Amino acid sequence: MSAIGILGGMGPQASAKLYELIIKGTQKYTPAAVDDDYPEIVLLNVPVPNFISNKNELPKAKQMLIDRTKLLEQAGCTVNGIACNTAHILLPELQAVTSVPFLSIPELVAKRINAAGYKRVGLLATPTTLGSTLYDDALSDIAEIVRPDAAFAERIEQYIYKQLNDKLKQDERQLFRKQVAKFKQANKLDAVILGCTELPLVYEESLNDESILDTLQILSEELLVSYFDVAS
Repeated sequence: MSAIGILGGMGPQASAKLYELIIKGTQKYTPAAVDDDYPEIVLLNVPVPNFISNKNELPKAKQMLIDRTKLLEQAGCTVNGIACNTAHILLPELQAVTSVPFLSIPELVAKRINAAGYKRVGLLATPTTLGSTLYDDALSDIAEIVRPDAAFAERIEQYIYKQLNDKLKQDERQLFRKQVAKFKQANKLDAVILGCTELPLVYEESLNDESILDTLQILSEELLVSYFDVAS
């Protein structure tokens, strides 16, 4: 027995999208015609308190995620993913309580950037991720990271919370896409990382531009590679 494990709920929409991407991506490996063509997936939508905005909630959120990580192992998962970039700040502690490997989004993104030969990349994410070294550590000796200015970073945070509350308007999505393009051009970037799993949902349009790195899509693809034991 084997299964893909997903620690989700941060937020629920991104977790649902990751599940959808895994289902759609299965057709690369099987006929995807009947139920047993698809992988078993254990998605835990963990209702953690908002530790991103309130650091006092971090210990409670961490314990909840540690407990659910153990549940994923008990459920027979053979590879795990976290449907949230920011929660990767807890990845070492989560990995320490299970023998099931977690795929790290920053490391997967770094692998893609290295393969593409990108040397200067932008990072759009939550304030916590922007203030962390998650991507700096992963991209060390691979590429230079450019962060948004304070005004754009604040606007990004607003987009994320509006997406979570299902209050983001279509004109705001269009504006975000224009701002991403402007950010990329103004900073002479090779690529831009949508480093919050809500941001691909904000962007909304099909990401045909390979230089706009969709962290949800990348995670879904690599979870399938690991599950079907295919050399990537």
